[in-house]
Amino acid sequence: MKPIAQALEDLSPEVRAELLRPAQSRDPRYAEIVDGLDPRWHVVEVFASAQAEVAEVLIGHRFGVYVPEVEETIIRRGRKVDRRVPMFSGYLFVFMWYSDQHWQCISNIPGVVEIVGALSDAEIDVVRTMENMKRPVIIDIEPEPEPEPAPVVKSKSKKKRRWKNRKGAKAKDLKPKVITEAHLRAQIITTRAWSAFDDVLQLDSEGRNQTLMRALGLS
Repeated sequence: MKPIAQALEDLSPEVRAELLRPAQSRDPRYAEIVDGLDPRWHVVEVFASAQAEVAEVLIGHRFGVYVPEVEETIIRRGRKVDRRVPMFSGYLFVFMWYSDQHWQCISNIPGVVEIVGALSDAEIDVVRTMENMKRPVIIDIEPEPEPEPAPVVKSKSKKKRRWKNRKGAKAKDLKPKVITEAHLRAQIITTRAWSAFDDVLQLDSEGRNQTLMRALGLS
C-alpha cells in the first residue's frame, strides 16, 4: 500500500489542489446566496391554520419573510372586536434566490403546499403601502417654552389697573398629534403605475387572494 504522500504525487495537479482545498462548512438547511441568480419575492402557499408556524420556521432558516396584515372588525359575544389578520390568508412572501436546495428546504416544511410564483419589488412596495395606509403616525410635539411675563408698568393715574400676564400653554395640555394617511397624501404627491393591489383593502379575504393570483398570472 502506497504512503499518502506518494499517492498524492501520482495524482494530477488539479486533483491535488482540489483535495488540499480547506473544507467549507455549509448547512443546506439555511438560505444562502446563489451565484448567477437574482433574488426575488416568491409567493409560498401554506395551510392557513399553519401560516404563523411556517413563517417562524422560514425565519429560522434565515429566509426573508413578509406577512402583510389588515384590520378587521368581528362580533364576539355581542361586542365589536378589532383584530389584525393576514392580508392574504394561506400565502407568505419569501425573499430568496430560487434554487433546488431552497425549493427542497421550503417544500419539506410541514404546512407548506407549494411555491406558486414570484412578484416584483414594485408590487411588494404597493402591498406595503396598502398595509400601512390606515395606520396612524404619532408625532410628539414638544411644548413651547413659556414666555416671560410682561413687565408691569405703573400708571401715573390714581386709578388702579389690573394687569394680567398671559401664560403659555402647559406641557400637560399638549397631546401628540396624529398624522393619518389622508394628511400625508394631501402634502405629498407621488406618481407610479396603477396596481391591482391598490384596491385590495376594499375586498374580503377571498377577493384579496384572487387579486394575488391575478398578479401572479394564475387566473
